[in-house]
Amino acid sequence: MDRITCVLIDDERLARENLRVLLHPHPSVVVVGEADCAEAGRELIRARRPQLVFLDIQMPGGSGFDLLKRLEDPPAIIFVTAYDRYAIRAFEVNALDYLLKPVSLDRLKTALDRALSAQPRSPAPIRSLGMDDSVFLSTGRKQCFVPLNVVCAVRAEGNYTVVHTTLSERFMVRRTLKSWESALPGVFHRTHRNTIISLHHIQSVEQRKKRELRVLVQGCPDPFPVSRQKASEFMQNLKIMNRRVAASFAWPSSPQG
Repeated sequence: MDRITCVLIDDERLARENLRVLLHPHPSVVVVGEADCAEAGRELIRARRPQLVFLDIQMPGGSGFDLLKRLEDPPAIIFVTAYDRYAIRAFEVNALDYLLKPVSLDRLKTALDRALSAQPRSPAPIRSLGMDDSVFLSTGRKQCFVPLNVVCAVRAEGNYTVVHTTLSERFMVRRTLKSWESALPGVFHRTHRNTIISLHHIQSVEQRKKRELRVLVQGCPDPFPVSRQKASEFMQNLKIMNRRVAASFAWPSSPQG
């Protein structure tokens, strides 16, 4: 891709003008419209169908979050925010990029290089997350913010991971299970080489033979396996995090057979 159309959505006129000035030396990026609120931005995107949106977060009448939730097939998004905690906690997980105000020339160039590249970029490392955070999940066709407290499981599938929620939603994203494990808080536990489960959303634990376990979590119709190597550690953590479920399960004190 050697040319890209974009729109600027920000309630601050001076912020939009500054971004236009910074974009001027980049002839491959064509600004086709501006909006000063989420609703006007939504109509602008529907009318102009840009390939890229520079999106502010806090705006009157609805945030950038609200705008994204109402887009059925959103374009690529570069967030522009004065609040770095949002960039660190939410946007960097899977967004195309984010820019902190005041926008610098170097950071803008990096963001544009990513947007103009024909090759998908490797996701940025996930920072440590808390249960009050949201993660921005981009699946290519759908982009939305998902509160971490509704994520019930993350499962590896090839070069991707599938994020399951308690609302029975599934998001396939280009992110390794190892990177999720390094960022998720302690309530999430690695139960298998390809599975991480939230201990808060476990509904039941089933023992099959010997020390083989299967775990049913809220929002997922099929149970997840627990490997033998991780079974004891899993049950210890479950007793701490979810006493109700652990109390209903009689785990043998020593290995069988």
